Amino acid sequence: MRQLTAISLILIFLFNLAGYRALLQYWEVQGNTKLEIKLDQQQYDESDLVEVKIPINLPYHSNWTDFERYDGEIDIDGVHYKYVKRKIFNDSLVLLCIPNEIKTKLSTARDEFFSLVSDLQKDAGNSKSSHPPVSFQFSASDYICQQTEDWAIAAISDVISYPTNPGASPLLSTSVSSPWQPPDLQAISC
Repeated sequence: MRQLTAISLILIFLFNLAGYRALLQYWEVQGNTKLEIKLDQQQYDESDLVEVKIPINLPYHSNWTDFERYDGEIDIDGVHYKYVKRKIFNDSLVLLCIPNEIKTKLSTARDEFFSLVSDLQKDAGNSKSSHPPVSFQFSASDYICQQTEDWAIAAISDVISYPTNPGASPLLSTSVSSPWQPPDLQAISC
């Protein structure tokens, strides 16, 4: 009896962990498949279509006389739309879209469920909890080495003169020696 209870509790835990996401994903795929079948068979109301115009910059394009079937989707302000038709007219791409109500409802339900599961409150007034807020403060001095060493390098200015006739001596063969030696590197410890 204890083993059966333990197994059932583990299964419930695993379903809560990943089962809801898998179930919602499955329902979303099924809804999209059903909607696509309806769109391919043209079983939709033309008055439900929403027109989206996207400006394009294509040289030498020709206007299309008719719309063609096109697949794709877009999310505008939380509402999911499925592309139905497209056509190029003048300087814009015209997309006719239909609202995907199933995907919108499922995504809203998913967001609400996971916000409740995660104990996230959307209203700031209801966000009082018994746990005090934890804050951390870091400053740049926590990460910067406090020991500093002054590097003094004497600047020696030499004037390099180039020949006035570039053909007289090639520039690549001219060698210039460094006026100083590089400083010795020492390990800086903090």
